[in-house]
Amino acid sequence: MKISIVINCDTRPQRDEFGGTNLQGVVNEDFLTQGVANKIAFFNGFEKEVIIHVDEHLPLSKDAFNYLQLASDTLVIRKHTDEPLFNDWNYMRALQLATGDIVCHVDQDCNLFANSKDSVQELISYLETFDYISYPSHCSPNAVYDDSFNYRWVSTRFFMCKRDKLNFSEIIKCLNSYDYFAETYKPSRILHWLEHILGNICFSNVFYPPIDYEKLLIFCWENYEKYTLQRLNNQTYKEVKDWVYSKGGVFYPNQVRI
Repeated sequence: MKISIVINCDTRPQRDEFGGTNLQGVVNEDFLTQGVANKIAFFNGFEKEVIIHVDEHLPLSKDAFNYLQLASDTLVIRKHTDEPLFNDWNYMRALQLATGDIVCHVDQDCNLFANSKDSVQELISYLETFDYISYPSHCSPNAVYDDSFNYRWVSTRFFMCKRDKLNFSEIIKCLNSYDYFAETYKPSRILHWLEHILGNICFSNVFYPPIDYEKLLIFCWENYEKYTLQRLNNQTYKEVKDWVYSKGGVFYPNQVRI
């Protein structure tokens, strides 16, 4: 079993506080090095390939480029464009490069820690029942505190699926045509983003595993201080877990606040 680790990165101006809206996540240059190393280490012991897609806003530093080139099997650096749904097309194009049996998509600001390979294998085993597993939350299995949604979406911050579940021809139809997506799947609320398209075309066969601090920690940043990831990457799982507890734990929607 080969795992394709698909990491979407960008070089927007640094912002160490979550902006609270779409495309307003935390940005730090650490995510291009220590963040990538973190995601690769999560799958230690598995056969894997690493696919990195960089949406280049500011020029990528020489050091970051050298690291990404060494760390990846496939590296795409695409100068930023303002095409409609540019972020979703970046995700989709990166996913199309995967060749593994299992695909794990992770945004640059999402962090993955496991106490053992067995815990990661247990996470993967959910794919025998569900089309997608997506980032866990204390509020699982609810996606949001909002009953106007009649479907579960696949958070692009973190999801895993079998590669054959990625129906690219249908995804492209939905991305290209808002009307096709709305008329075919009739979502109660139409959010025309890849994560909602994935959730609808698999008819919400998405599982949000509850957080289990003893096995896995998967979280994004509410705010960030430089070098934090470097310290965490060099600690034991127990030390990382204790650090997360000291910061108040993981809170909805899967954030850690320093």
